[in-house]
Amino acid sequence: MFKPIKILDIELSRPLVAIENLGNYEILQALVRLHGTPIGYVKVPVVNNCCTAAALGKAILEKHSKAILHHLLYDRLASPLKQDRLRIEDLLAVQHPVYSGSLPLVTVAVCTRDRTDDLVRCLESLNRLNYPKLDVIVVDNALDNDATECLVQAKYPNVRYIHEPRPGLNWARNRALTEAKGDIIAYTDDDVVVDPGWIKAIAEIFSQNNGVMAVTGLVVPYEQETEAQVLFELRGGFGRGFKRKWHQMDTNDNKSVASLFGLSGMFGTGANMAYRRSLFDRVGFFDPALDVGTATHGGGDLEMFFRVLKEGFMLAYEPRAIVRHIHRRQHKQLLTQMVSWGTGFYAYLVRSALRYPDERLAIFRLGLWFLRFQIQRLFNSFLQPPAFPRKLFLQQLYGSFIGPFLYYKARRNVTKIVQNLGSSAKTTINHKRKLKESCAHDKKSVAERTVNLSQPLRALTDVLEYTEVCVSVVWHGYTLGIVNITNNYQPVSVVRLCDVIVENFNFKLQLKEMQAHDKKSVAERTVDLSQPLHALTDVFEHAEVCVSVVWHGRILGSVNITNNCQPVSVTRLSDAIVENFNSKLRLARCKRMIRKVLRNELSI
Repeated sequence: MFKPIKILDIELSRPLVAIENLGNYEILQALVRLHGTPIGYVKVPVVNNCCTAAALGKAILEKHSKAILHHLLYDRLASPLKQDRLRIEDLLAVQHPVYSGSLPLVTVAVCTRDRTDDLVRCLESLNRLNYPKLDVIVVDNALDNDATECLVQAKYPNVRYIHEPRPGLNWARNRALTEAKGDIIAYTDDDVVVDPGWIKAIAEIFSQNNGVMAVTGLVVPYEQETEAQVLFELRGGFGRGFKRKWHQMDTNDNKSVASLFGLSGMFGTGANMAYRRSLFDRVGFFDPALDVGTATHGGGDLEMFFRVLKEGFMLAYEPRAIVRHIHRRQHKQLLTQMVSWGTGFYAYLVRSALRYPDERLAIFRLGLWFLRFQIQRLFNSFLQPPAFPRKLFLQQLYGSFIGPFLYYKARRNVTKIVQNLGSSAKTTINHKRKLKESCAHDKKSVAERTVNLSQPLRALTDVLEYTEVCVSVVWHGYTLGIVNITNNYQPVSVVRLCDVIVENFNFKLQLKEMQAHDKKSVAERTVDLSQPLHALTDVFEHAEVCVSVVWHGRILGSVNITNNCQPVSVTRLSDAIVENFNSKLRLARCKRMIRKVLRNELSI
């Protein structure tokens, strides 16, 4: 028998409390957040109509200790203060940094058609946005009634109403572009509830990263009250993870964009996307033959994501920008949505192949691969029953077969619409790609920079002549390692630096802090393999030796040797370097320490 799932948020900066009166629910699914930033989900069984604080805390620590550490370390590195220590206790004492720079005017566009009940819920959430410079517009695609216009004018005087007579979601999106006042335009749907910090998170990414031209965000379920809603989440939903991501095609890479980014649904969805308005002067408007309200029923957002990357621009995924989507409640609606996923994806592939002839082979291969994947998945469902109905597979597969034909039908319909109702500037279909300006840089160039984590991080603004930056990360004179950042002649912001450092060196930093905190127990020595090895005879006061291994000036890594206040012989040193070139034991100790401190300090 089906049981609904309770959906709620848990903020870790506040004490955990028991969740009571859960009635008909068997499972509680919580979106765990720290300082408003989403960390991940936990699912906790409901016992006696309640989930205790202890059960919630245990589940959070077991699943998200590493993510919590990432967030705390990011806060410390992003702080404008000097970094003296990075122990867990110090990280917990750091205040969450608040962006204080200038913010742009943002136009929020809600495209709707004959769904006033959903629209009320969406507009009420927009009224709760925590952002000072907003321009909200509702673009109404209704053909034969004025219910939406009456609603907006009567209850929402701060919202501009615009009627778009041409039927189709992309017509409405294009109309929003021509009417927008802001430098940034953020799109959402009428069947979502936006988080109060949604626009602020989007605007900060644009403000701090001049090279970013598009931003997508996290879409989480508003509710899971029906079986169809639960099945939709099992199918994958709209969520794209809890890590910030930066997507851009290397201008010197000979690979096709379709082979790397053809599955553009991985970037997000049209219910939560934003662009610089200037982008559309360079890549064109949305294709009105795609998405809801046309024969294709989808693909408009996917095609624009692909186009942004194909034209060489950067697309960022920001999980702090959260909207809650109200999934289809009925099985019939879910089946229709599965068909539209198939038709929209293959219509987008056809559109992209027409626009970019150089991508056609890669797009054709992608289309065949995805078709084969769906058929294989359907075949496997007969061997082992899937978690959701086989009919969902069949519906999407059916949509995939008819998608290319429906795109051509939609193009013919667009031609008729233009003949009858006219066309706004730049909204007509253009399948000829404009030649991009040739890049002044013919060869891949790499800049080398050093980042000292003991000092406040600064954006790398002197790398505009390079396609890639090789960053050496140093902490109190110790080189943690090197990371490469593809920047394509753009500055590298503090946000990007923090992301790559936390992702690559978080436990190394904790290990170095543990060693520095316990100097009597751990000695630090450097061994240069280009020179003859010598016994370590000056470690009598230490129980352990951390050996940094260097080869021709390059630090390969570190080896920990337990010596119990005894010298380390050449034989033992050689064995340790050859056989145990890792720090798994120390990382395990570090993780145990992290859990212990988080449990005490966060009261979970």
